Amino acid sequence: MSARIAVSLAALAHNAVALRDLVGAGHAAFVVKSNAYGHGLIETAQAVEPFAVRLCVYAAGEGLALREAGIAVPILVLGPVEPRDADAAVAANLECALWDTGEFAHALATAAHAHRTRAGVHVKINTGLNRLGLEPHELVDALEDYLRRPELSVAGVFSHLSSAEELDSPSTMRQLETFEQAMAPAAPLFEQHGISPVRHIAASAAAMLWPQTRMDMSRFGVALYGLWPSQQTREAMNSHGLDLRPALSMTSTLAVTRSVPAGSPIGYGASYHAPRDMRVGVVPAGYADGIPRLLSNRGSFLVDGAACPIVGRVAMNVTEIDLTRAPNAHAGSTVTLIGQDGDASVTAEDWAAWSETINYEIVARLPSELPRDYED
Repeated sequence: MSARIAVSLAALAHNAVALRDLVGAGHAAFVVKSNAYGHGLIETAQAVEPFAVRLCVYAAGEGLALREAGIAVPILVLGPVEPRDADAAVAANLECALWDTGEFAHALATAAHAHRTRAGVHVKINTGLNRLGLEPHELVDALEDYLRRPELSVAGVFSHLSSAEELDSPSTMRQLETFEQAMAPAAPLFEQHGISPVRHIAASAAAMLWPQTRMDMSRFGVALYGLWPSQQTREAMNSHGLDLRPALSMTSTLAVTRSVPAGSPIGYGASYHAPRDMRVGVVPAGYADGIPRLLSNRGSFLVDGAACPIVGRVAMNVTEIDLTRAPNAHAGSTVTLIGQDGDASVTAEDWAAWSETINYEIVARLPSELPRDYED
């Protein structure tokens, strides 16, 4: 055994209900891209589908997998879709993001015509993140092009914010204003065609901190998993009674314990020398299992309810820990990498702090091949 992941379906459902209640029934979409942030695409989607107005993925393949698993709620593909995949996307009734009038729009329309249906699209505006999206002044012309094609159905218009997790964020207000200014001249088009596209710009942080960004739909990603977009967001929302529960834990078992004499090196590069005679435990999991190498000589895992520091470098398949605080540990003892053990805990936020990154990256990079157990 290297490591196992446990995912609480009850925590996912709890978080989904809390977030839905925050923005109102019928306004919460849940983002399950990148293997549901490491939690497992299908199982997560099944757990939260009853509370979702939509599920959002990044790739068409993710949406197709959800349809094959029986997910019936609308699914929005946020990322680029290859024209060759348009037929499969239309056949599965996936909504796709559009930000040009070129080959992909034509491929969608052609596929919809072949299937005698209409392809739902969400038109993306670049309001300042400068990644994907039409420039604001291009929106009306693009909409006119889409609305001339009877095979396309403009189901939504959206954008994405760059800095919404900050309590003082002038850029959030600028982006919101840009979005509204781009939408204003499009209103007559919508009225003429008798449509009311879903407007959405808020992800987790914006929906929490900036209620004016919630519009018709909010896209909850990291918050669905009981993780916070930032410490500022957590403090602000805890004061308002929003309770999110981390859904993921990760454990392993000690493969070996050994005594190491004072002064002896431990691990690759001899980056750690035993300061005294000590016992160490060998955890059969390393950076191939998602443990950041930056946890070397700075992170901790839990054994018998005690924090046991990582000593030496995290290797591809092995991490060593100081067992001084867990004198009864032995080969086969449970090691909590992420989660609770007694009164002690190690969180994805701890890993992020130790490895100088964000909690999103920690969970999203957990390998899909690691076994996952789903608990009701």
